[in-house]
Amino acid sequence: MVEFSSLYISLRGAKWGANCMSLLDEKMPPELANSLKKASGAARTSLEKTVTRQTTRLRSSTKTRKSAATRERIMAAATSLMVERGNTDFQMSEVSSRCKMSKGALYYYFADKDALVEAIFDRSIDELVNSVEGAVAGASSALEALVSLTCELTSRMSMGSPLALAMTREVIDANNNVLPSMETHFARIISIISAQLDRAKGEGMVRDGVNSRLGAVAISGAFIFAALEVASLGDGAPTGDRLAHSLIDIALNGMGTGAARTALAAAGCGSRAPVPGPE
Repeated sequence: MVEFSSLYISLRGAKWGANCMSLLDEKMPPELANSLKKASGAARTSLEKTVTRQTTRLRSSTKTRKSAATRERIMAAATSLMVERGNTDFQMSEVSSRCKMSKGALYYYFADKDALVEAIFDRSIDELVNSVEGAVAGASSALEALVSLTCELTSRMSMGSPLALAMTREVIDANNNVLPSMETHFARIISIISAQLDRAKGEGMVRDGVNSRLGAVAISGAFIFAALEVASLGDGAPTGDRLAHSLIDIALNGMGTGAARTALAAAGCGSRAPVPGPE
């Protein structure tokens, strides 16, 4: 605003100078008067253009901030409806009512309900990634990092959470492109897990021969769908940290016994030599 005021004062000064020039015309040689008029006119035009640009920029900045705030308000209202009902079966009219705005204004920000739910999903993914990155950054070892990020995943992917509800709709809308769609949205999570698996190799916690990228895809998929499925397992199902620890146990220790590893190795499917039996 200070810059805008300075420009306004300068413009007023230019107008005042032009008025002074008209008073001096009678006492000034015509050639000099014309030259000064042209210089004054050019300065005034330049100032007017600068003021116009600054005014447009200020209005645009204000409009952008208001638009972002309005989008957040709409997404918050839709998220509340989703969590209250445990699904995405809300109407756009309900959202506009909660936001105290017309449906026409609502559709200015989101073309339809699918676009609104997708925006909620994308924001939830961003929040998940930020929380996972924070958990990993504070971990002193790969194992601690994997446990921490698993806790974040299972917590935010719990049944009825905004992320879980939005993802369910995204999966349905993806039709035959479910896996590519999920990999696209969870690409950053996969990259984080892959980096931690590489770190775990250096700490002797994961075999060198394991493909970290493939392992990260498998782990993230297992963690995400396990978190969604746990609600249907009954009261005895693991939740919270217990669920996270169970998933880490399966990921790092596996489900097979020594006999299974021996059989797999003999069949050419295992990555390790057969476990020797008792002598």
